[in-house]
Amino acid sequence: MKQLHLHTIHQEEGAQFGNDGDNALPEHYGDSIEEYHAVRRHVGLADLSHQGKLIFSGSDRLSFLQKLISNDMALLSESSGIYATLLTAKGKILSDFYLFPLHDTLFMELESSNVEKTKAHLMRFRMRSQVELSSPPWGKLLLSGPEAPLVLEKYMGSPLPLMQEKSFFEKEVNGSTLLCIKRALTGETDFHLYYPEEKLASLWKGLRTAGESHHIKPVGQSALEMLRIEAGIPRYGMDFDDEILPVEAGIQSEAISYTKGCYPGQEVIARLKTYGHANKHLSGLILKGDPLPQKGSPVFQDNKEMGVITSTAHSPLLKKGIAMAYLRTKVATAGTQVSIGMPSGNTQAEVVTLPFYKSKTKSED
Repeated sequence: MKQLHLHTIHQEEGAQFGNDGDNALPEHYGDSIEEYHAVRRHVGLADLSHQGKLIFSGSDRLSFLQKLISNDMALLSESSGIYATLLTAKGKILSDFYLFPLHDTLFMELESSNVEKTKAHLMRFRMRSQVELSSPPWGKLLLSGPEAPLVLEKYMGSPLPLMQEKSFFEKEVNGSTLLCIKRALTGETDFHLYYPEEKLASLWKGLRTAGESHHIKPVGQSALEMLRIEAGIPRYGMDFDDEILPVEAGIQSEAISYTKGCYPGQEVIARLKTYGHANKHLSGLILKGDPLPQKGSPVFQDNKEMGVITSTAHSPLLKKGIAMAYLRTKVATAGTQVSIGMPSGNTQAEVVTLPFYKSKTKSED
């Protein structure tokens, strides 16, 4: 089991560890509900150094990816990135990721479980293209919550630039480059902070000190999942995979360009948009009882199977169990009553439109 570079610091913070694939990760630091509320009300700090990171270099990096991914590389700017997917020939999602232009390279953020598959798929198309892939020696911290901008400004000693979703900046901090990306993970203001791994401890301690007056707390995976699911943000390997179309997962408006040139799966995506419709949609469910269903549990209406559960959590906001599920179009309408099959017997649920939660700050932006 791989340990994070800051494993000892997490132990000192009181972390209880779980695992995510091959990685030993802080599950919580004593009370996941307190950690959840820290992010919703003030600010939280999490170590996400296990997540996937790739650097694309070489003179053909832009044209190489433009031919393969579902979004348009022309949308990149010097201070903002894009979200995109790699698709199968049938339009199903092989991988999803974020891309950011950094000097003479491209930086890709993706699920750690999908790094090797993504690299192998891309390299099959490299042929004579001048492009190379490498893994940067960076750690990653997540600073999240309505007071996260104040804490980051205090730590850096300077105001933040105006930032929209998927925008980024780089800044020299204590002799090393800090890369800050703003992108949604919890439904609050989320800053993804990349820093040399050997200096990550100083970043963690510096942010903890800067956040003391803002009630900052370390946050583990349990609270992050509550926050993610409430925010209705699907995750590869949990809520979609290579059996799911982008439109079924609800990511098409952000990840798909319908005007760029051809790429693998593009014909299916275009045909679906013009002539067809998805047979199922990722939807929200509010449960009317305990316990939480397992991933893969069937969803029924009138004894007919109409869907399947993907992610579940107890929602501190709603004080009820919530779930994300693929539901057939017929029942994927807010207010529809369904039941979920479980070993202990069916439990009732109501269909809702995702997300379960949207922050007031974001709704006013």
